Amino acid sequence: MVFPILGNIVAPVTAGIIYFIMARYIKYIAPMRTLVVGEQTYRGAFWGFLVFGIFLFTRPLQILLGPHPLPLIVNNIREFLMIGVFAPAASVGALTFAFGEEKIRPWLVKTIIGFGLFTAISFIIINVWAIGGSYEIFSIGKYKLYDGLWFHPENEYAYLMPHLFLLRFLDPVVMMVVVGILSFYRAKTYPRESIYTNLPRKYFLQGCAMVTFGLSMLFCGFMFLLWKIPNQWWIYYLGAIMAGVFELIGLRYPLRKEKVL
Repeated sequence: MVFPILGNIVAPVTAGIIYFIMARYIKYIAPMRTLVVGEQTYRGAFWGFLVFGIFLFTRPLQILLGPHPLPLIVNNIREFLMIGVFAPAASVGALTFAFGEEKIRPWLVKTIIGFGLFTAISFIIINVWAIGGSYEIFSIGKYKLYDGLWFHPENEYAYLMPHLFLLRFLDPVVMMVVVGILSFYRAKTYPRESIYTNLPRKYFLQGCAMVTFGLSMLFCGFMFLLWKIPNQWWIYYLGAIMAGVFELIGLRYPLRKEKVL
């Protein structure tokens, strides 16, 4: 009983709160930093953190509201927020922070946003069938909690799950890992003579956050595809918490090696 509550309620709520804190902190520091790294960086980061916080924080609603179709409705809203809004916004914000707003062309921004919306809508359409209904995952006293069948042996539409994994692999996994690697590259190649001596460290921590979350979601998928262990959502909730810690540390560093704000 303890593990289902930790994995389905405590972990996502904790991770959501961390991202709400980061969104609030972005609002606080943005006026002091936008002249150096551009307004688009902090705008993308704010909306990315806020929306992802909502995605994480609302996981309990998916299992608390009742049986099918309520888990499907909540899940589709949450997935659209993560795939269609969070990943593109965070990626655009990270790229503009690492390389400068003037180097991130409008066509690239539109491509990232368009790709995110396409994968999100495709995910929702397939998910309507792939969920296959709902079942009781556990109960608290007399109160029953439900989630989608998805991986359940009784789900006749389970064959659609690889399509959902592919969409999630493309967005957010590939999208965020690629941006994370580019952040590492920027940290390595940033001019050492620059007066903004903490930027390489901030780029590195940003890369750690992006790659950590992307790989945690990938591993969660592999748990089912390779070892047939379903519903290990706690893995990427933990990955989200770790990524949030990396981001918070990076955000707290000033642009120069002075005291931390």
